Amino acid sequence: MNDQTSSPRRTALTGKILVTGASGTVGQAVVDALAAAGETVIAGMRDPRAWIAEGARRASGTAGGQQPGGYGTGRPGGGSNGSGRGAGVPGTGGRGVGVPGTGRSGTGGPGTGRPGAGGTGHGAAAPLGKPLRAPNQKPELNPAHKPEPSSLPATAAPQRTVGRPGAGAATGAGRGGKASAQTAAHPIGHAVDGSGASVRAFDFGDRSTWARALAGVDRVFLLVPPTIAEVGRTLIPFIDQAMEESGVQQIVFLSAPGVRSTPRSPHHLVEQYLKRTRTPHTILRPNVLMQTLSTLYRDDIRLRGEIVLPAGRAPVAFVDADDVGRVAARVLTEPGHLGKSYSLAGEQALSYAQVAEILTDVLNRPVRYTATTEAEFAESAAKQGATAPDIAAQASWYRVARLRLTALPNRSIRRLTGEGATTLRQFVEDHRQSWL
Repeated sequence: MNDQTSSPRRTALTGKILVTGASGTVGQAVVDALAAAGETVIAGMRDPRAWIAEGARRASGTAGGQQPGGYGTGRPGGGSNGSGRGAGVPGTGGRGVGVPGTGRSGTGGPGTGRPGAGGTGHGAAAPLGKPLRAPNQKPELNPAHKPEPSSLPATAAPQRTVGRPGAGAATGAGRGGKASAQTAAHPIGHAVDGSGASVRAFDFGDRSTWARALAGVDRVFLLVPPTIAEVGRTLIPFIDQAMEESGVQQIVFLSAPGVRSTPRSPHHLVEQYLKRTRTPHTILRPNVLMQTLSTLYRDDIRLRGEIVLPAGRAPVAFVDADDVGRVAARVLTEPGHLGKSYSLAGEQALSYAQVAEILTDVLNRPVRYTATTEAEFAESAAKQGATAPDIAAQASWYRVARLRLTALPNRSIRRLTGEGATTLRQFVEDHRQSWL
């Protein structure tokens, strides 16, 4: 379902697109989809060196298959900011599975990252309040305008237009000429990964990386790293800088399902800030990612033939990270999406017992699902190397699932991209080698 408000008219954009958390599950899917569309893409990540090396191997066809990694591990070169090839809910997390938004920082193999899962944030959500400026009034640049460290501003923040006139204009090829990301100029000596995207060091926790990552950018794909709970110190100031100093004209925010029931979560706080300041934005709320099965729970399935989770009997409308990437590319490159929110789910809802049946059928060997308690799940995850934040994030996913907040299928992906959402059986068949 779509939560829509009025959509301001957006002029054609020709600058670069910064994808934060680009080494994560959804981040990489967004990079790939934008590059395929001929956009000039900036892949922002904490430590791009190993990522670039692996990308070169992928491009040459010499890279090995995806290898299993423990809980919260990340793709080599991954790190915080939702990097790490893991699983989770769209939000952060390495190239893996989960609900958008999680994924432990670090390096290593596939990690986790359910979209939108993560810390609880701090402070109650501030009231929306009344904007201090009219919609068409130019924003005043105010370096001192920063939220308090422990919470978001209690009063309405200044309303934004689509950025400072002239700021953030692209210097390289962009939408107008449809130049491929693989042939785009690479300013400031930034390297290019195997997908052709320019790779720039970017860390929400290091403000010295922000201006360089935003150079020439007019759109941003934004997510909440799992390591960040205090968005008032990180994402909020970054949004301010992107809009008021760098001239960014659209932010696509990867949120999470069920944020309205968790008003203290980082995702809810960022959503409210974007709306209160009337920042030109689009919100995506993906369901649980299918990639959790091929990364986070891969060894349980491959070695033990089981899925053991505290999800009860609740059905889940799983979504493929690649579908989320395709949607993000659409809303970043075509008009009509400003001020809108999209819940992204598959077109069928399956219980984990039904997921196990599909795995059994495709793999031609038994896979069973066992419902467990949160305490038992936490103990098992800790023995397998999961950190306390990882365990807390995953536990929150399954609370959301048990509340059936991820149970409703929809056709948003089909409506937005013109193609149906990937089915779980298709995903398992396509990734069969992951469990062999």
